[in-house]
Amino acid sequence: MNGFLRRTAAFIAAAVLTVCTQPFSAFAENEDELKCPSGLTVSKLISSQEKIDAHPTNIKNSKTDSARVELVFHGDEILYTRYYGCTNIEEHTPADENSVFEWGSISKTFTWVSIMQLWEQGKIDLEADIRTYLPENFFRRLKYDDPITLMDIMNHKGGWCEKFYDSTSEDMAEMPSLEEALKNVEPAQTYRPGEVASYSNWAAALAGLIVQRVSGMDYVDYVHKNIFEPLGMEHTAVAPNLTDNPWVREQRLKTICYDLSPHGGYQENEDGVIEEGIIEEFKSKGTCLFNDQLYPCGSITGTIGDLATFAQALVNDAHPLFKNAETQEKLFSGSSFYGNTDIPSFSYGFDVHEYNNVRSFGHTGGTFGCVSNMEFDPVSKFGVVGLSNCRDDFPNYLCSSVFGSLKAKNYIGENFEKADLTPYSGYYSDTRTHAAGMGRFILYMDAFSIDNIDAVKVADDVFLEYHSEDYYDDAIYGIVEHSDGTRGLFNSCSEYLEIKHYIPKLCLLAGFMLCGVASLFILLAKRKLNKAHKAAPLSFAHIITAGQFAKIVSLAAMISIVVVRIQGDNDGLTKTQGMVIGITQLLCLGICVLALLAAAYSLIAKKKLPYRKIRSISCFAGNLITVSAMIFFEMYNFWGC
Repeated sequence: MNGFLRRTAAFIAAAVLTVCTQPFSAFAENEDELKCPSGLTVSKLISSQEKIDAHPTNIKNSKTDSARVELVFHGDEILYTRYYGCTNIEEHTPADENSVFEWGSISKTFTWVSIMQLWEQGKIDLEADIRTYLPENFFRRLKYDDPITLMDIMNHKGGWCEKFYDSTSEDMAEMPSLEEALKNVEPAQTYRPGEVASYSNWAAALAGLIVQRVSGMDYVDYVHKNIFEPLGMEHTAVAPNLTDNPWVREQRLKTICYDLSPHGGYQENEDGVIEEGIIEEFKSKGTCLFNDQLYPCGSITGTIGDLATFAQALVNDAHPLFKNAETQEKLFSGSSFYGNTDIPSFSYGFDVHEYNNVRSFGHTGGTFGCVSNMEFDPVSKFGVVGLSNCRDDFPNYLCSSVFGSLKAKNYIGENFEKADLTPYSGYYSDTRTHAAGMGRFILYMDAFSIDNIDAVKVADDVFLEYHSEDYYDDAIYGIVEHSDGTRGLFNSCSEYLEIKHYIPKLCLLAGFMLCGVASLFILLAKRKLNKAHKAAPLSFAHIITAGQFAKIVSLAAMISIVVVRIQGDNDGLTKTQGMVIGITQLLCLGICVLALLAAAYSLIAKKKLPYRKIRSISCFAGNLITVSAMIFFEMYNFWGC
């Protein structure tokens, strides 16, 4: 964030300098000059950006910052390409046209294009049950018997929650087949197909398997033959180990990835004075290869030029990736919409963004070490693509210059009205999380209240998040009610689902945590009393003590799930980690049940002990809360994730 602020400050300073030093005649516009959808002329966009790059701060930082490459195109013409920073800071290797980055989830758009190619050929029915295209008994964790269609998958409405287990591979020599990899990490289906939007990498990879089975070609070969070769994309690879393009693999191994690490320290300001402030350092993560077994969802790697080539093909009226223009038009006609409006929330796998004067399509991406952005307008033919080797430096800075920024009064009129969200009051949580299995508790830690949202009405059950007259935003939301009566707020391919009775459930989770912490203090107190020979144990004291230990271990097991997911480069827990944590939780659950029974017996026993009833009741309550929480949040369920 601090890197973003620093660069934004440099951007603003240079922009102000540019405006202040231009003669008045510079503002006279040629009516025939090409303009971006934002209204900014292309010449002004380029000259402004060049002056920003020439600013002393940016010149200095470009030698010590991670790489960010961005490109603006119009139709088949490249208008501007910007190479900033280094692909290897330690060796001072500047980013250039041969720099290679992972494209992350932009890879999914190649799957969707492949699906539409096969649909165009009559080989795929978007509304047919996908079981038609898969091996018999492929699924093991379906909750609903309802058919799941490719249309559902393209809208991320297959019903699957986020997968819990890691699908990356350190040893690429032991890479399983795509079918095996999908089976190994199949997530639980927790939502009815076609209803709840829940972004799913797993489902996108499943679509890749369908491409493979329907076409009769390996997915990697299919993409090369039907997308890369027709477009001349010679500097892109799709296989997870990049062996399908040795040049790309060689270049990718030269790209080092970074984390931005701000910390306190002293630095010299522009006047040569040493002062205290925030020092930003780029911490190397090495090559940080993604190596995802579910490669159709995020493994494509290549240059900024090839990414632009792909995006340009999607706005080309010659429709080079399809036989018929209607197929390309369908791809950007919208596949899900906000309420009863004609505003698409998603379009056959492509993100949709609303601006004041234009609607763009595209996708973003992120791997362990790289981030990417692709955005284009099929009508004006303008587009922006960007790549970076630092996850804290999202490459979308040129989008606001090209497309403008969405502002409520410009988008829906000066006399807009505030949206009343009171009828939908409640707590909501992102569906892109673990709604089943031992990670289910995370769902309840990320919830928010809709009462904290300020919104303006776009249409019935559609609103724009609103901050102030001068604040620009592009967050449009729709409100939907599902068949089970649960409400959701959806934006693009993600949804925030209402959690009924959220406060009691959160209290149960908090109680579980408090019981674990309290047990630690109780054991420490018992130890002191035992040393002082003042302990007066309850009946079955050893079982009750074991229960205290079990509550601490159970809490530690829960925390370990969070730690593993936050720290390091991983895409979830390994199967071994999940099994160890799950079995540990099962043992803790069994011990706490015994401790619960022991506390109940101590409560009704006639044994005279100091504060017997209070101690027995507190022990009973602590174990009851722990057992209830472990069962409700499925903390032991390592097989149902």
